[in-house]
Amino acid sequence: MALRTAGSVLLVFLWSVAVDLGQDGWSVTYTHQSICTLKGSTVNISCSYTYPSDHEIKNTFWFIKWESDMDPEDLSSVSRYEGQIEYFGDKKSEGSLRITDLRLSDSAGYRFRLITSGGKFAGSPVSLTVTGNLS
Repeated sequence: MALRTAGSVLLVFLWSVAVDLGQDGWSVTYTHQSICTLKGSTVNISCSYTYPSDHEIKNTFWFIKWESDMDPEDLSSVSRYEGQIEYFGDKKSEGSLRITDLRLSDSAGYRFRLITSGGKFAGSPVSLTVTGNLS
């Protein structure tokens, strides 16, 4: 997909749909498994999710790092992302992460996590690759 805006060309490469199926009704389905975009641009990473019908959503968030003995850190609490990220979605079955003014250092695997009244689940990473400006 190529978009031409304001005299510059923005290229966004997207790859497939990723589905993580858990046990007993847990799943995270990403719109795209891999995204490649340009430094300075904005990207939306979206997913839909399911969880057991007798559970209530307590929290949803996106993260990139997960130490084995600790809970993952919500990107919205990481100072480096302050003013750069926004979460949106319906808090019932859809979640999206918008990252603006992308930097090369934003290249990473982004994961969605949901916490309910009866458990927790996280999807596998969506690979975001940020490349330099077009010349």
